[in-house]
Amino acid sequence: MKESHNEQLFQELGNEVAATCSGGVAYLYQNDGFGGRKLTFYEGTNDLRRWGFNDQTSSIKIRGNERWTFYQNVGRTGKAVTLGKGDYNLYQLRQRGIANDSISSLKRVG
Repeated sequence: MKESHNEQLFQELGNEVAATCSGGVAYLYQNDGFGGRKLTFYEGTNDLRRWGFNDQTSSIKIRGNERWTFYQNVGRTGKAVTLGKGDYNLYQLRQRGIANDSISSLKRVG
């Protein structure tokens, strides 16, 4: 059991280092509080339908030094909100103008 925990710790550390080296990473979570299904992006996508995740994001974590723009519509159109490094639960997303289950595309903007 301890070995499994250590492997998970190193994997998480590896992801954090990779995020910093690559310029950033965005984790999208299906549920508030960073639960449920999770998607990882290093560049972004024009269409979250590709992953069966359109309009399903309820919390976000951003790592690294880059900022990310999240769009209401497919094709990086519609209402857009840019976020920097941090952990954003549903309440925090709403405070910044992102409604629950409203993200359809995203991109890393630097």
